[in-house]
Amino acid sequence: MSVIIKGTQRGTTTNADGAFQIEVPDQQATLVFSFVGYKTVERVVGSQSQLSVQLSPDNQVLDEVVVVGYGTQSKRAVTGSVISVNYDKFKDRSFSNVTQSLAGTMPGVNISQSQGAPGASPVIKIRGVSSITAGTNPLIVVDGVPLENFNLNLINPQDIESIEVLKDASSAAIYGSRGSSGVILVTTKMGKPGKANVSANIEYGTQEVVRRVKMMDAQQFIETYVDAKNNAWMAQGGKASDPNNLRPATLRIPEDFTTNPGQFGKGTDWQEVMFRKAPSFNAQVSVSGGTEKTQYMFSGAYLDQTAVLDNNYYKRLTMRSNVRTEVNKHLTVGLNLGITSIFDRTEGTSGKSDVISLGLQSSPIFPVYNENGNLGFRDPNSTWFKYTAYPDMNLWHPYSLTREAEKSRKSFNTIATGFLEYKIVDDLRFRTSLSGNLYNARADFYWKDKQKYGYSAVLPAQGNAGNNYMLNWLSENTLTYDKHLGDHSVTGLLGYTVQKQRDETMYVAANNFPNDLVQTLNAGTVSAGNTTASEWALISYLARVQYNYNNRYFLSGAIRRDGMSRFGADNKWGYFPSVSAGWLISEEAFMGNIKAVNNLKLRVSYGVTGNNQIPNYGAVSLLGSAPYVNGGTLANGLVVSGLANSGLKWEKTDQSNIGVDIGLFKNRITASVELYNSLTRDMLLFVPIPDITGFSTQLSNIGKMRNRGVEFAISTKNINRALTWTTDFNIAHNKNKVLQLGPNNAPIQYVDNVTTVRTEVGQPVSNFFGYIFDGVFKNQAEIDAYPHHASTTPGDPKVRDVNGDGKISDADRTILGNYQPDFIGGITNTFGYKGFELSFLFQGSFGGEIVNNNIRFLGTWDNGRNFFEDMYGYWRSESEPGDGRHFKPSVNYLGLQKQFSSYWVEDASFVRLKNIRVSYSLPNQLISRLNIKDVRVYMNAENVYLFSKYIGYDPENTTYGTTSYSSSMETASNYTSGNAPVPGAFQGVDYGSYPLPRVITFGIKASF
Repeated sequence: MSVIIKGTQRGTTTNADGAFQIEVPDQQATLVFSFVGYKTVERVVGSQSQLSVQLSPDNQVLDEVVVVGYGTQSKRAVTGSVISVNYDKFKDRSFSNVTQSLAGTMPGVNISQSQGAPGASPVIKIRGVSSITAGTNPLIVVDGVPLENFNLNLINPQDIESIEVLKDASSAAIYGSRGSSGVILVTTKMGKPGKANVSANIEYGTQEVVRRVKMMDAQQFIETYVDAKNNAWMAQGGKASDPNNLRPATLRIPEDFTTNPGQFGKGTDWQEVMFRKAPSFNAQVSVSGGTEKTQYMFSGAYLDQTAVLDNNYYKRLTMRSNVRTEVNKHLTVGLNLGITSIFDRTEGTSGKSDVISLGLQSSPIFPVYNENGNLGFRDPNSTWFKYTAYPDMNLWHPYSLTREAEKSRKSFNTIATGFLEYKIVDDLRFRTSLSGNLYNARADFYWKDKQKYGYSAVLPAQGNAGNNYMLNWLSENTLTYDKHLGDHSVTGLLGYTVQKQRDETMYVAANNFPNDLVQTLNAGTVSAGNTTASEWALISYLARVQYNYNNRYFLSGAIRRDGMSRFGADNKWGYFPSVSAGWLISEEAFMGNIKAVNNLKLRVSYGVTGNNQIPNYGAVSLLGSAPYVNGGTLANGLVVSGLANSGLKWEKTDQSNIGVDIGLFKNRITASVELYNSLTRDMLLFVPIPDITGFSTQLSNIGKMRNRGVEFAISTKNINRALTWTTDFNIAHNKNKVLQLGPNNAPIQYVDNVTTVRTEVGQPVSNFFGYIFDGVFKNQAEIDAYPHHASTTPGDPKVRDVNGDGKISDADRTILGNYQPDFIGGITNTFGYKGFELSFLFQGSFGGEIVNNNIRFLGTWDNGRNFFEDMYGYWRSESEPGDGRHFKPSVNYLGLQKQFSSYWVEDASFVRLKNIRVSYSLPNQLISRLNIKDVRVYMNAENVYLFSKYIGYDPENTTYGTTSYSSSMETASNYTSGNAPVPGAFQGVDYGSYPLPRVITFGIKASF
């Protein structure tokens, strides 16, 4: 709480135990004690050297302030669906990722850390998925600056004052065409009047992948390998005992596998090789304070995080300066500046050719180093070289990507906002601001010329470099009117904003380097190169009116008009209105006798938001390169590569929301429940067009989708004595349904790496679509009695005859599941006692499926790769049918073994012990003589334990939609690894994903 000497600007704040120290001028001094949400208390010092003060909750005023779009609002006046999180709540949580602390704590907000690499961005979905073709990321607003697809890892979490999430359309409509997927408002810290406060924090931690994928050891692998070769050979009429000279090359078996397999022992655990216990270090310092006229906050932080993956790292340096000063009674100016620089090396996670997958695929029979100290077995002087005679043994060594390639990325990001606020009269203020966001990233890659035989083939040296540049600027001008007349209060807002962004990329590749001493690209021969540039611009007009009668009845209305360059000439502009109302029922006279209820509020809202997350030039005809022959010489030309659509417009989402908030027993119990209905219309889809146009499809507004859901949250103060115990619980359910897909409602189907997703009317978006796996045919009698593929033999998979026509065909493919969970939630319990505090958070996701795309090459035979241990229960013979879930391995599958089926689909439900935190505040008597205000030591554990049936690393891990910047060979300049044809089409697919490590951190924090 704040402690101020009345009538002066001198003051201080209490520590976590409520202790404080302050010098007073004399015994007549009065101290003012205040804290948001509690009644202010004044005490005359007199002759006392110690004061004991207890603040009581201000249940009648409820004047806690929350940040909303383009302003702030008292919590009691909020009529939309807004979640407000004060970051002091996470003061002892150790995390490098801002959103990492929020997972499982906010109803209706699904935050999944899809990749465990340092710096990886989470996937955030607010109230489900609202689009198929357009993006579904929420808009991020940092200190009032809207930033599309902004990476929150660029902000130091300790610089954040609060985070607000605008979930419903009435709250987000003030952001118009960018509000359909929700809005996240991030407010950084500002100093408060009083003595300067210096805060320092140091953390040291360790990271470890504790949940491993169970793979076959060398003995299990050899047995499965031999069976796969023999099964394929016997299918051709051979016998298992036939020697190699009678077999084709692809079906030959290394002699050691049959004569002396025991020599390999258990073999190499490649996950043990690839993953390590990795340290992390984090240090930060901040200085804040000010006078009644000028406030400031300066901070700096350095994070050095060694990755759990071999030879990877992440280093981040952040600096921030926030200053605000009142020049005179009319004019206030300020400047917020945030700078982030990142240096990292992170491997790609986009499929079986990346290093995470290689750690699973690599055969356990091979050592990490051969007897000559080289990687792998291609060393002609090694005893392992004999295995090169078998084509299915030529896999990459995982170290070949982490140690035989030089790669790095450097990025620099700056966000600056300068503002001027002028008080025209007491109730009318004008504010103008100019903001800029500059981002620049450079990625370099060099593949060494003299590799130590770790690759499947010794490749010549090659290198490339890519650069991303982005400049975004924003001009905002707002006029705010705030008038109170007796029981009536009116707040009005008018605004005009202009925002523009330019993106540029560059990519250059080279080869034929003379040696590895000089790795700059000009030392080689340039083999490829390209540059790109694109721009977008947005102009907006906005207005909002809020009315409050007697702090009991609330009404709000807003409208925004957006004009954007991305859309067709006929639909550049769109309108986005909203209206909401609130009734504080607990203030009514008839509630006076119901003492248990101190707060009861009803909220209703309706609004329209838009989605502008489409390509910058989706509405115009584009040109593409087309070489042609001119007089016997190949020349470069241009052709039209896409058909224009002048009518292209925003996707719009209409959302209605009703909520009830209740506080019981002086707010010892607070709860809220919300129901919403969201309809997305004019959904963008690629639709077939006549061949006469020269094109097959065109992007058009023709789809509809609905999301309906319910959210519930409750907080309780279970014990409030010397021992305190509080509980926070939330749960949410969302149901997604596609209502329209163009004139004929034809299903949309995408296939990537065999995984098939299908979107059709009446179903959720992006269902997994394939055959239903019904086990294994144990014998010929079962085959004869059941529909089957023509080539089926005992031990092959049994596929369900879905349409009942007596045969297995494409018509038997059906819906296998969906990645969207039925319920998400979390529960936090916090205990406190005399300076000690213990809390633990459980996060859960229930329902929903995940495609384990790794099964395609680890759950079936795939060119000599290792297998999931789970597969070891495969069918061996009619007398040894196995577990009934795994079919026999074979080098040559003739049936549906490699076709997408429920064999690949698993339950994605999980419960995670997300966080455990233990902290202790040193007694004030111990530290006060050192002029230290507060010292706190703590231990924090993240991703402590996972309860899940999934056989992969983690059901939260999904390859698509991640932010890993590179592919395994660095052949592209873009820094996203999502390979889906359209955003959001492939969600819930694990294809070589980076596991989430357990992180245990010890820290100390002091304030002076």
